[in-house]
Amino acid sequence: MSNYVLVKDLISEKITGEWGLDPISDHSIGVIRTTNFTNEGKLNLDKLALRNVSNSKVAKKKLIQGDVIIEKSGGSPTQPVGRVVYFDVSDGKDYLCNNFTSILRPSSDIYSKYLFYGLYFLHISKKTLAYQNKTTGIINLQLDRYLSNEKINLPSIDEQKNIVETLDKADLIYQKRKQTVDLLDEYLKSVFLEMFGDPMDNSKNWEKKSLKQFGEVITGNTPPRNNIGNYSSEFIEWIKTDNIVANKIYLSTATEYLSETGLKRARFVKPGAILVACIAGSIESIGRAAITNREVSFNQQINAIQPNDKINSVFLYWLFKFSKLYIQNQATRGMKKILTKGAFERIMMITPPIDLQNEFVATATKVDVLKSKMLSQSDILEVQFHSLMQKSFSIN
Repeated sequence: MSNYVLVKDLISEKITGEWGLDPISDHSIGVIRTTNFTNEGKLNLDKLALRNVSNSKVAKKKLIQGDVIIEKSGGSPTQPVGRVVYFDVSDGKDYLCNNFTSILRPSSDIYSKYLFYGLYFLHISKKTLAYQNKTTGIINLQLDRYLSNEKINLPSIDEQKNIVETLDKADLIYQKRKQTVDLLDEYLKSVFLEMFGDPMDNSKNWEKKSLKQFGEVITGNTPPRNNIGNYSSEFIEWIKTDNIVANKIYLSTATEYLSETGLKRARFVKPGAILVACIAGSIESIGRAAITNREVSFNQQINAIQPNDKINSVFLYWLFKFSKLYIQNQATRGMKKILTKGAFERIMMITPPIDLQNEFVATATKVDVLKSKMLSQSDILEVQFHSLMQKSFSIN
């Protein structure tokens, strides 16, 4: 029998985050930010901020095992604010969270990991959308209203623990499969470095050429919006930077299309071209690349290379992937990060012989086939995991 309880009644303390002051070498504490959140509810402490916070505030606000950290500010048009992570760090150090987050400390009525899964399910079910507001470009979560209106099914503690055990096992299988995919990427990187050296320092002394010499460089554009006849759902995809997905070798399918008339006002490339994000809000997005396996048009945030017969498209994709930092360093550093067509064309890259490129691509293709199979299995495992959460937390 279901027993739905307001989230606010399952929390013993709601603790605001703390940012403190610039760190002092002999007195600093790790502060967890939303950049330390993964979208799967895990903490990644690789880029932990170190701050100077008074001992009294640390004593009041430090995290303890079993706390849930919730994102209060952040999100994006495609991802609601309100992500959660489970704090299970046991390294003996003290940690705080910043002022864009809050700590939710479970009451004695609920098993801590069960509360995390319940809040995680509410977020992926987009329940937090109803409690968002936007100020000065930042999406904020109306946390008190959210906690006071949303409910979680509350079975007995023993049943909560059983549900958590089941979800943990399903998640572990899913995470191991993902780790295997990551290992395949690492293997391919090692093959690339063995064959070509580090492209950043050209350790094997290959001839270097400007990207302009790799093939035709084309910058996309936007056909006039005031003529709706330029746009259609039938004729040709109009690619945006969202379709250049990190760690995906080929473009994703566009959500917007051009008509035959629109194509005459647009720019397009043929299969085998490399599309590269060259205008973005964050520097991390600059240099993200993907191959097109079909004819596509694209917008002005993208520069494309239609490679000549001396460059293998798949090799070029991996060359971009392993040279991303170098590419990013060529972009402007203002609010909007821009890599102009001219600057893009002038970037110097290694050009190993085509037969060696093809040899690498043969290996990369085999790895990609295996990776695709594993990703397909990961997708199934993810669906199964979400199905288990739906069964445990959905309000009928």
